[in-house]
Amino acid sequence: MPPESYKNESLPRVTLGEDASGNVRLRNCTEKQVSSQEEAMSLLMWATNNRVVAETACNMESSRSHCVLTVAIESRHADGETVVRSKLNLVDLAGSERVAKTNAEGLLLKEACDINLRLHYLEQVISALHRKDEHVPYRNSVMTSLLRDSLGGNCSTIMVATLTPEPA
Repeated sequence: MPPESYKNESLPRVTLGEDASGNVRLRNCTEKQVSSQEEAMSLLMWATNNRVVAETACNMESSRSHCVLTVAIESRHADGETVVRSKLNLVDLAGSERVAKTNAEGLLLKEACDINLRLHYLEQVISALHRKDEHVPYRNSVMTSLLRDSLGGNCSTIMVATLTPEPA
């Protein structure tokens, strides 16, 4: 039986903003600086342990949201003047949910609808980029806004998908 609500109402809602350079930033979200692989893995494990999952008819541990881990890397050349900055976004998308198969109700049903809508927004962005549309609807969701510089422009994007085959 899923909990009626597992939202921590005392935490402020995460929202989007832009810094002075026009880069998308999350408000009410903590940014952590790490200097070793061990620190990074510890932080990743903390995030994994704090993800919200719930049981559905199709999955014992169904993720109830998408998760984005952004790794920003800054490297300084030995001359001390040359700085190279890179950003790696690791995105774990919650799977598309067929409500009729998951038997979702209440909060789980709302979450399933939100998950599917966010996946649809991501699909719209990818399709618009593929068609080379003049307008790309990045602002439709927090996730696509946050990933804007990683989906289009001067970047490399790789998608790895886990699929469950089933009859239509």
